[in-house]
Amino acid sequence: MKQSVLIVIPVLNPESTFFTAVIPMLLKQSIKSSILLISSSGIMPDGDYESIVIDGKDFNHANTRNMALLYDSDFYLFMTQDATPCDEYLVEKLLEPFMDEEVVVSYARQVPYENAHITERFSRNKNYPNESMIKSKDDISRLGIKTFFSSDSCALYRADYFKKAGGFKRDLNVSEDMEFAARAIFDDKKVAYCAEARVYHSHIYNVFGLYARYVAIGRFFKENGWIQESIKGNTSTERTGSKQVMEELKYIASKEPSALAKSFFYNLVKFFAYSVGKKF
Repeated sequence: MKQSVLIVIPVLNPESTFFTAVIPMLLKQSIKSSILLISSSGIMPDGDYESIVIDGKDFNHANTRNMALLYDSDFYLFMTQDATPCDEYLVEKLLEPFMDEEVVVSYARQVPYENAHITERFSRNKNYPNESMIKSKDDISRLGIKTFFSSDSCALYRADYFKKAGGFKRDLNVSEDMEFAARAIFDDKKVAYCAEARVYHSHIYNVFGLYARYVAIGRFFKENGWIQESIKGNTSTERTGSKQVMEELKYIASKEPSALAKSFFYNLVKFFAYSVGKKF
């Protein structure tokens, strides 16, 4: 039975490669999908997609994506404008875990761009390993907070469940994917990581952008404390983060020692910003 997929991408002042690389790769997918661009930077050029324009002040990670609820489809594929499919099988591979009827989210592996800093390469390799997995409530004792790890850069959602759950929690501007995954898992649903579905995606943060991001993450965990409480006695966000910092420093020391100072400094910024967000 053929199933419909709507690809939803919030767009703000996209680089030219969005139209010359991302959109063409989405149109080449082995499973044809409709594309919806939600633009907060004006009217998009004509193309094989639908676009709607919203006011920039109304942009919000959760609320903007929730506009998908106005559209009928079997699945919603949420992507960010800086994620590029690695091949034409992205949608096809993301659909495979849904053979398990309890799976409601399937997220893709992120492969760093060639210009990615070593810290970004480590992060992608750590958070998006070679092996796929399907996570459920039974994995909390083993994975802790990582049980709820998902991705808003490239993840496919079962539309009927997404609607039933009311979409993403309103007004969240970071980690809306994790909050949804946590709710789904405690509703006895499953979240799939599909390593065979791949997108190029990595960030180039300056100190100010990094600080703002981690303040927002800290605030998210303060305002959604039930997520931490739900894994009490298991691996917390802070313990998971500390362990990953140590692994990153060891990795960089063995691969590119000259980047150690930057890695150490950026991790201090993350820690301080996260603490600020959790306090205020």
